[in-house]
Amino acid sequence: MEKENTEGLLHPSMLQIRYLTELAKIGKKRGTVALIADTCGVSHGPVSRFFKECIGAGYLNGGYEFTEKGTRALKTYQRILKEVGAYLERIGIPEPEIPEKTRQLIENVDYSLLMTMTRNSSQVNESRNRTNADEGSLYYLDHVLEKGCFEVGIAIYQLNTEGTTKLSMANNGFEHLARIRNNTRGNWLELTTREMHAHSRIDGTDMRGRLSSLKYVDKGQLYEATIRDGKVRIPLRSCRFMKTRQGNVKGMVSITVTCSVGKAHMPESTALLMFWL
Repeated sequence: MEKENTEGLLHPSMLQIRYLTELAKIGKKRGTVALIADTCGVSHGPVSRFFKECIGAGYLNGGYEFTEKGTRALKTYQRILKEVGAYLERIGIPEPEIPEKTRQLIENVDYSLLMTMTRNSSQVNESRNRTNADEGSLYYLDHVLEKGCFEVGIAIYQLNTEGTTKLSMANNGFEHLARIRNNTRGNWLELTTREMHAHSRIDGTDMRGRLSSLKYVDKGQLYEATIRDGKVRIPLRSCRFMKTRQGNVKGMVSITVTCSVGKAHMPESTALLMFWL
């Protein structure tokens, strides 16, 4: 993805991007809002409210016509959608899951992070193509990356008997962009914690908290990671790496986490941390 300035952009939902896309298709005409609402399967209100927000942001004029700023913004949104979809395909996400995963990333991750993730994925792919690792084999990271610091996308999934198809609640406790540090002092995956939000089942109170502990599995043994200044490091020797059918590198490690939200201390839960290069 080419570097673009996203400062000052609205951060619309996938559905709201579709409103703009449909508006660009049909242009200004009588009953435009109602037509777009019918096409997108929503009521008139949400479309009208969003377009008023776009007028305030300078995307549209009072007649729902695109300004130069709005045209640039829509092209940026469409470009991000395309690149994120291609990124998910490269990292081996099953095709039926790509639309929902795209929505989650578009709506919950800062655009600059999305650009970094997709750009780094392409760069690593070029580096990986220069190696002679066999398709589907397990191999170490130093065969893929040079020494240095690299940003990677992460996701944390529940572990259950039916597979790891559902995101764990622990996924909300970390920034979705992590770093791999690979240097002469060692190599590790560095996660950044963030504040978690939850609602009390008793009275609906909004509760906030952070990760209390993280343990990782290494050769069948649990080791507790140090949490310092909001950073958590997991040694790469504890992670497994594999090459997907699409030729991408995927890393994974089993973890257990606990966190405190409000006055509640959540029980320890086991999850699978996955990251993609």
